[in-house]
Amino acid sequence: MKLIYQIPRNSLAWLLLAQAAVIAPHMPRLPVWLIGAWAFVVVWRIQVFRGVWAFPGRLVKGLLVIVCGASLLFGYGRLFGLEPMVGLLLSAFILKLLEMHRRRDALVVIYLGFFVCSTQLLFSTTILASAYALLCVALLTTALMGLNQSQSHKSPARSFRLAGRLVLQCLPLMVLLFLVMPRLGALWSVPLQQNTATTGMSDSMAPGDISRLTRAGGLAFRVTFSGSMPPPPQLYWRGLVFSQFDGRRWTPNRLAGHSEGELQPPPGGSPSRLWQRLLRVDGAPVHYEVIMEPSQQFWLFALTAPRQYSDGIGMTRDFSLRYREPVSKRLRYQVTSFLDYRAEVEPLPPWRLQQELQLPEDFNPQALQTAQQWYRQAGSAQAYIDRLLDYYRREFTYTLEPPSLGRHTVDEFLWQTKSGFCEHFAGSFVFMLRAAGLPARVVAGYQGGEVNPLEGYLLVRQYDAHAWAEVWLQDRGWVRVDPTAAVAPERIASGLRSALNERDSQLVSSVFAFDGYGAGTWLNLMLLRWDAWNYKWHRRVLGYDARMQAGLLQQLLGNISPLRVALLIIGGGAVVLAAVALSVLLSGRKPRRTPATRHYLRFLRKLSQAGLSRAPGEAPGDFARRVVARRPDLEEPVLAITSLYQRVTYAGQPALARELRRRVKRFSAGRNLFR
Repeated sequence: MKLIYQIPRNSLAWLLLAQAAVIAPHMPRLPVWLIGAWAFVVVWRIQVFRGVWAFPGRLVKGLLVIVCGASLLFGYGRLFGLEPMVGLLLSAFILKLLEMHRRRDALVVIYLGFFVCSTQLLFSTTILASAYALLCVALLTTALMGLNQSQSHKSPARSFRLAGRLVLQCLPLMVLLFLVMPRLGALWSVPLQQNTATTGMSDSMAPGDISRLTRAGGLAFRVTFSGSMPPPPQLYWRGLVFSQFDGRRWTPNRLAGHSEGELQPPPGGSPSRLWQRLLRVDGAPVHYEVIMEPSQQFWLFALTAPRQYSDGIGMTRDFSLRYREPVSKRLRYQVTSFLDYRAEVEPLPPWRLQQELQLPEDFNPQALQTAQQWYRQAGSAQAYIDRLLDYYRREFTYTLEPPSLGRHTVDEFLWQTKSGFCEHFAGSFVFMLRAAGLPARVVAGYQGGEVNPLEGYLLVRQYDAHAWAEVWLQDRGWVRVDPTAAVAPERIASGLRSALNERDSQLVSSVFAFDGYGAGTWLNLMLLRWDAWNYKWHRRVLGYDARMQAGLLQQLLGNISPLRVALLIIGGGAVVLAAVALSVLLSGRKPRRTPATRHYLRFLRKLSQAGLSRAPGEAPGDFARRVVARRPDLEEPVLAITSLYQRVTYAGQPALARELRRRVKRFSAGRNLFR
C-alpha cells in the first residue's frame, strides 16, 4: 500500500484560509466556472483529509484541467494577456491542492501562494490592497509554520501570532532595502488591457456625454502646486480639442501635427523657434505636479499654456499634452504652465481656416441664418461674442437632464429647449461662431476642483468635467470663451454643486457624498483624511523613484558612492537584525506560562500559605509525596491535582486543563477536607 503524507490539521486549515484570502481580490475578474472549480477542489481536499474520499485519479484531474482551461478561454476570449495569465496561475494554485501526496507538495502549494499573492498588486496598489497582501503573506506563513510545528505546539492561534511576529520583524529590513536598493521596474507596472478599467473622457463629444460622466463620479487626478494655487476661475484643465463636427458629435482634428506630439520642446531646454512663434507667454509660471488615475487613453490634463513637462510627454499643435502610451496605471508628471499667454497670434493659414470653420451641410439652418444676421448687426467679432453671451445669460438654464435633441441639435437647443449642460453650451456656441465666419473649436477637460485642506492639494473628480470654447481673434490668437460661465457663473467660481438646482442635486447626491465633496460633515472629513493618506502613499511610496532615492541618499551620505551605499545597507541591516535578535533573547528569558502552569502555581501558593512550600528544583511528584507524608488528610486532592498537571503538561492531554482548574479552585489546605 502506498504511503500518503497527511498534512497536519492546523496547517491545512490555515492553507485553505490563506488560499481563499489570496483568491478573493481576483474573484470579480475570474470566470464563474473557475470559482466553482475551486470550491469543488476545496471540498474534495477536506474529504481526503477526513479519510472519506480518496485522492482523485488521472481522469478526474484531467477533467478539472479541461474545465479550468475552457473557463479561461470562454471567460476572457483569449489565453494570452495579463488577466488570462493570472487566471492560469490561479488555476495551478487551486488544482495543486489535490496533489499534496507528500510534505514537499504542501511546501510547493504554500510557496506558489506567496507568488500568487503578489499578483493582487497588478490590479490595485492602494493602501488597503497593500495591507491586504501583507495579511495574505501572514496567513501563508502561518500555514508554513503549522507544517513544521510539533504536535504539542499545533495551536491555531499560537501559529498565527508567531507568524505575525515574524512578518513584523521582517518589515524594518524590507523598508531599508526599499529605500536604498536601485529602483527597478516593479512587477505591478505591467499595463492592463486597454479595454478594461476605462474611465474619464472619450475622444469625442455629443450632447449628454459630459453630463453622464458627471453623474458617474470617481477621481480623475490630484494636483500639488509648488507655490500658491491659482483661483478657481483660472483652473481650466485642458485635455482634448475638437475641431470636426458632423451635425451631432464633435471629434478631434486628424491632420498631422494635431494628434502627434511633434512640437515637444526638449525637457528643461529652450523652446524652438516654431514653439516661440506659436505660443507667447508672459507673467509668472505655475509649477505643479499631477498624479493621474488610469484612463487607458493617451491624453493628459494641464493648465493652458504648458511650457515644460516631464519626459515621455509630447504636445500637439492644439497645445494639448499626450503621453507616449495609454495611461494604464497611475501616472505622475510635472508641468510648468503660464496662465497669461497668446497662442497662434499670426494669421492662420488657409488650411487651418478651413479646418476651424468646418460645418456640416444641411444641418441647423436657423442657427446659420441667425448667426450671419447677428454678426452683420454687431459689426465686430467682439461685439458679436458679447451679444451671444448675453443671449445665453438671459435665455438659458443649467441642468443635468436637458431634453433630448433631434437632427438639428443646435437649432432645437438655441430656440426651443434652452436648457443644457456645458457640452450643449460649448458646442452650440462654437457652431454660432463658425457660422459667422469666426474660427472656433471646442475644448474638453476639467474645470476647478476641491482643495483637500488637510494636505493642501487639489482633487479633480469626474463631476468636474467641463467643455468650453476657443475662438481665434486677430492680434490676440486663440481666446478662451466659456458660455457656461455666462449661464451659471457659480459653476466656475464655486464648483458643480452650487450651480445645480434641487432636482439635479438629488441626481448626484450619492456621488457627492461618496467623494466627500465639500468638507462640512464628519463623514466628508473622514473621506478627505483617507484620500490624504492615499495621496501620500501614491506620492511618497509608489512614486519613490530614482530621483527621490538620490535625494534621500544625498541627505544621508553626502557624496554618493557604491562603497557608502554598501556600508549603509550592511550597517542598517546589522542594526535591524540586532534589534530583532535582542527582542527574541529578551522574550526568551521569561517564557510564557501555560494555563496548566498558572493553575499549578496557584495550587502551590495555597500550600505555601499552610506552611507546605516546594523546594527549588523539586519535582511535582516528589513534592506531592512530601506533602502527603506531612498531611495525610490532603492525600487525595494533592495527588489528583499533581496527576492532572503532569498529564496536561507532559503527556499532551490539554483537555484535562479544565478539570485541573476546577480542582485547584476548590482546593483548600487550611482544612482537613477537600470541599
